[in-house]
Amino acid sequence: MPNENEPSTAAGAVYGRASPPRIGLPERGVVIGLRWSGIEGAGNQILAAKIECEPERARLTRLWRPFTDAPGRRDVQARFAAWLAEEARWAEGRLTLGVDFALSLSETHLRQLGLLRQAIRGPAVLGRNLEERFLGQGGDFSEGAARLRAELGKDRPRFTDCYRAEPATPTSARAFRQTFFGLCTMARATAAFLPWDTPAAGKPLVVEVRPGHVARAMCGVCTYRDDERDGVARSSTRAKILRTLRHAAKLEFEMEQAAQIVEDGDGEHLDAVLSATGAAAAWHGGFTGVPANVPRCEGWIHSIREEPWREG
Repeated sequence: MPNENEPSTAAGAVYGRASPPRIGLPERGVVIGLRWSGIEGAGNQILAAKIECEPERARLTRLWRPFTDAPGRRDVQARFAAWLAEEARWAEGRLTLGVDFALSLSETHLRQLGLLRQAIRGPAVLGRNLEERFLGQGGDFSEGAARLRAELGKDRPRFTDCYRAEPATPTSARAFRQTFFGLCTMARATAAFLPWDTPAAGKPLVVEVRPGHVARAMCGVCTYRDDERDGVARSSTRAKILRTLRHAAKLEFEMEQAAQIVEDGDGEHLDAVLSATGAAAAWHGGFTGVPANVPRCEGWIHSIREEPWREG
């Protein structure tokens, strides 16, 4: 006779094995994930993924480069606010934008710059002040970013970078150009930036996300880009992530889109899709859960729920 104190398991089940991950997405609304760039000609590199959420399903409706017709950084900066407003209009006021660059700096760096009060008011105010101080009229974004990086000295992570195990801090060698250009661009955007602002009806929401965290928390994948140094191709890993998204988030996509994502060895198309997924999951959760010890000036990296395979 079976011991009534022993847990019952289904035939073939492995003891201790959790159920597959589940990611909740909004029942209505549009989410766009941006894979950003800070290099010259950034408009040719910036990728966007649009997910339209409906009851019982979500669809990847578009995967595109929205600024290729005016790729210069000043062109992107000048057009971004109108582009965001147009996307919000088509979404009938229910739009969330997930950007994969830092929307603020560490509190220590903000104090060094004398911009702590500005950062508390949000990315738009911080971006305007950074632009005036380091870019000016007719300045170059690369030079402005380099001046900002030189003035800050030692690199310092934010609380949210530590919580999310983010290796590229806002002013690291890998990210400082994207951070500077991104904040200068946000200076002209009309939106509610979370967690600084409270969501307002009809106004687009902008949140910071990290595609790498979404992949890691969802299915334990640390990297999905091809590595030319040792000849490692990770197309099967990218395909695995897409399959997981299909089952965990009920995300639907066309085979042509899947092929485009899987065949992109740089992982940029997948970056955009994962950014949109992280923003959508955070929207579904009400953008809550920011730890109490995170300084208001530093912001927060929104994402899917940690360990989404756990029940409850």
